[in-house]
Amino acid sequence: MRLWIDGDSIPKDIRRLILRRHGKTLPSGALLEVRFVGTRRLPDIPEECWTMADPGKDSSDRLIESLAEPGDLVVTRDIPFAQRILGLGVDCMNDRGERFTADTIAERRSLRDAAAELRLLGLAPESPRSSSRDEKTVKRFADGLEKILSRR
Repeated sequence: MRLWIDGDSIPKDIRRLILRRHGKTLPSGALLEVRFVGTRRLPDIPEECWTMADPGKDSSDRLIESLAEPGDLVVTRDIPFAQRILGLGVDCMNDRGERFTADTIAERRSLRDAAAELRLLGLAPESPRSSSRDEKTVKRFADGLEKILSRR
């Protein structure tokens, strides 16, 4: 099983947590392979866990889409990308520990698109680029990841 991470947007504290899972045996007996994918090299990611995507908008997403298979898990903040991944039969979660499902992704996409439209019209502030995380948020991600992996 592979754990695919959209490396262009994953926070550093979550990266460390994910890397600790690389090569571990899952309850099914399978080994977990962690693959970070991005357009710029992240210095804290070992070479065996890194896949470089071509430069360009959404190139990391497209590369993950082409390589991920049912049974894999993708970690991303990108709602449209998550919706496409789910359409391929690949599990998906965000960096806050929330698992996306076919039942929930349409609503999440609708809320995201509405917020983007309000920002475009100047009726809402820009979305913050950085995320402030506390230990509770990191734990929620770790618990969500563990829950998904333990079912495999």
